[in-house]
Amino acid sequence: MTEKSDHAAQRAFLAQVVSELIAVRRARLLSMLVLALAMLVAGLGAAMQAQGTQVDTVLLFSAFSLIMIGIVCALGAIIAWTRINRDVLDSVASARPARARAPRSRNAGMAVAIGFAVIGLLFGWMLFSMTPILAVAVVLACAILACLGPVWANELSSADDRFAVILDSDDELADRFRTYTPIWLHDAFENEKAGSGRDRT
Repeated sequence: MTEKSDHAAQRAFLAQVVSELIAVRRARLLSMLVLALAMLVAGLGAAMQAQGTQVDTVLLFSAFSLIMIGIVCALGAIIAWTRINRDVLDSVASARPARARAPRSRNAGMAVAIGFAVIGLLFGWMLFSMTPILAVAVVLACAILACLGPVWANELSSADDRFAVILDSDDELADRFRTYTPIWLHDAFENEKAGSGRDRT
């Protein structure tokens, strides 16, 4: 009975690891898109603000830098898109993926969103008297960045349910998963169990 329960617990642990990997891939793709859009909005706002009776070269260089960062983030989103459909079981074959350090609950995600919103309003208020266009762009960029918290929280909190749906819809993957045992599973499961035991005490 103990062996059966341990085997079931190991399968559940492996399912949790794989589901989190899928969630992290999706969250990275969405995060890169959010970052790209935020940087482009801030960069365009700075570029528009720099065009006045006298061109502000420092602000124009800042706009160029922000736009370049936005383009790099867009390229990162393309790379993340190419990785999102990689075989998840092959990806966890040799080593356990690192746990994501990101908000996992909706409340934590909302806390991150509120933090970005407050920062955006604060900087917008400080900049508005001198550079109103840039102030609006900063507020909009921070509002876009506020989506990062809910994106990660939503992906990680719904990871198990999404993986269950994937297994239900993909018979081949479900058959492979039933007998799939990566080389690190036993040791990682024992370490996780030992850590849970210490937390209870």
